[in-house]
Amino acid sequence: MSAVLGIDGGGSRTRAALVDAGGRILGAAAGASINPRHHDLQQVRARLAELAERACGATAPATAFLALGGISTRNDAAAVEATARGIPALRDASVHVDNDACAALTGGLAGRPGMVLIAGTGSACLGIGADGRRHWCGGWESLADDAGSAYWIAVEAVRAAVRVEDGRLPPSRLRDLVFDRWAATESRALAERLARSDVDRERIAALAPAVVALAATDVLAAAIVDRAADELAQLVAVTAARLFAPRPSQVILTGGLAQSGPPFTPLLTSRIERLGLGVAVVEPVLPPVLGAVLEAGRLAGWSVPGALVDVLRSQPLDL
Repeated sequence: MSAVLGIDGGGSRTRAALVDAGGRILGAAAGASINPRHHDLQQVRARLAELAERACGATAPATAFLALGGISTRNDAAAVEATARGIPALRDASVHVDNDACAALTGGLAGRPGMVLIAGTGSACLGIGADGRRHWCGGWESLADDAGSAYWIAVEAVRAAVRVEDGRLPPSRLRDLVFDRWAATESRALAERLARSDVDRERIAALAPAVVALAATDVLAAAIVDRAADELAQLVAVTAARLFAPRPSQVILTGGLAQSGPPFTPLLTSRIERLGLGVAVVEPVLPPVLGAVLEAGRLAGWSVPGALVDVLRSQPLDL
């Protein structure tokens, strides 16, 4: 049978799966980020080539669907599509590129209308209504927005920590958490340390889990985490109001922060369900990488019966 390749690329990691028309997973691989907002096209090409070669092996996919963070416009997608077509493993494939939220939603709800809230390194909410209308909320990248994301939490923690150091905020363990993280033996050395090229967006966002954990015992950390949950719930509220209200709707959560478990996931879920818009948080049916596979299959002319979804669900995919 012909095979399709689905690729899901978030802010920190990229996953790929090669699947035949019967739903059998033929190959899978994981690698570093290929987000075109944060890496030039030469680096995107090199990482994508290595990932596709490992996932596909000797099998040439008929269609490839690349769901990547950082894709906002048709020009963004076209640039990556052109780059991907020059990769040996994809030379015979019809290549399509869209934002990573599309695959997360398709996989999470198995093609049903609803919403996906992404809260990982960045944040955004995508909704697709029963009539096919789409609405985006958030997803403006870190300089403009990314409210409630892991990066946002980390930056808010750094800002709070330096204010504690100055005396502009009361004492908090956030100060030590931040200064110890970057080994700033002299307090003013933190500014230079954070300006170095090795302190990128992913490294800063990696501070967020420690801030979330500290929130249980630190008032300042708790305030940041509480605001993050409210910011993320607001993305869902606006999207639900645009596409579904007053009818009930469903949202899935994806991204390392949203799916981090207690204490953050229950906090976020409660904030969303308290919106009063009939939004229910549900467990994803399939992971985003298999959502990308379903999108690739649709473009290849596959139907997506429940039996195909069941076959995909039945197979381990440890990426």
